[in-house]
Amino acid sequence: MLIIDQCYSAFHDEEWGVPVHDDKKLFELLSLSGALAELSWKDILSKRQSFREVFMDFDPVAISELTNKKITSPDSLLSEQKLRSILENANQVRKIIVEFGSFDKYIWNFVNHKPTQSQFRYQRQVPAKTSKAELISKDLVRRGFRSVSPTVIYSFMQTAGLTNDHLTSCFRHHECISKDEA
Repeated sequence: MLIIDQCYSAFHDEEWGVPVHDDKKLFELLSLSGALAELSWKDILSKRQSFREVFMDFDPVAISELTNKKITSPDSLLSEQKLRSILENANQVRKIIVEFGSFDKYIWNFVNHKPTQSQFRYQRQVPAKTSKAELISKDLVRRGFRSVSPTVIYSFMQTAGLTNDHLTSCFRHHECISKDEA
């Protein structure tokens, strides 16, 4: 249990909320946010290396060339429905890369290429979804993405740093603002 807690703490302290601009990393975080419907962040992080192995380090172009038959999920990482949604989403990300030049340009355009800086003092103030997450979700669904509800998208936005939802008392809140300004 201690290792999982250390992994979760390291994720919070080093990754969560830091603006991400790499297409593979963005796709990984979108996929892992979608997995939250079945697993907790602690479970996801403890299986992260297995996810990376199964999904070719979350390279959307490489994944989009696979067939459903070529994906096997050891240790029942996710349900078949979630596995298929990751495959389908890789196909859609590939189309977005062709249309926009990168998934990064597409997704960051929704926040004018600058993270939203929240000022929440208490965890209970942090919403499960926002109107911006609903807008992104609708556009992704229109493009053929699966498992991208507004709640999933808001979790992705938090994780990938499109919004800084660290509480104002958290040391990461100010660090993420500084990283954005740099």
